[in-house]
Amino acid sequence: MSENPILMTQAEYARHRNKSPQYIGKLYKAGVLVMRGRLVDAVASDAVLDDKPVERSAPDSQQPATSYAQAKLADMVFRAKLRRLEFETRQGKLIEAAIVKERWAVILVMLKERILAVPDKLAPEVTALTDERQVREALKRDMNALLKAVHSDIQYAR
Repeated sequence: MSENPILMTQAEYARHRNKSPQYIGKLYKAGVLVMRGRLVDAVASDAVLDDKPVERSAPDSQQPATSYAQAKLADMVFRAKLRRLEFETRQGKLIEAAIVKERWAVILVMLKERILAVPDKLAPEVTALTDERQVREALKRDMNALLKAVHSDIQYAR
């Protein structure tokens, strides 16, 4: 990125991102966009939304000493990324990893219990059957019922 940032109004930035002005307004209110006064720093805001680092061009391919403006921009981008994560969490797009692990543990326990209950449930029915096709159909029917019940439990468990 060059030293001079590309500044845009929110409407211009909405067109630049191919998003609605209302969505960009929500991002602005949530503090996700990197602002320079009342204008959007397009490159820095793109870096926040695309989750990329902000790069600066270095003259003579040497790493320049970090200026105050560069450090301030890096801090602004970092804070904007944190606000973006909070924004997406409030919208329900993100869930904490601990909650996901906890939910998967519950799902796996429930799945294990249901699968281990199948032999006890099917044994009396299968022993009465003499035809292999009938046994296969009974197994398929019960497995499909099990999968539908598990799907329903997972889908509606919050």
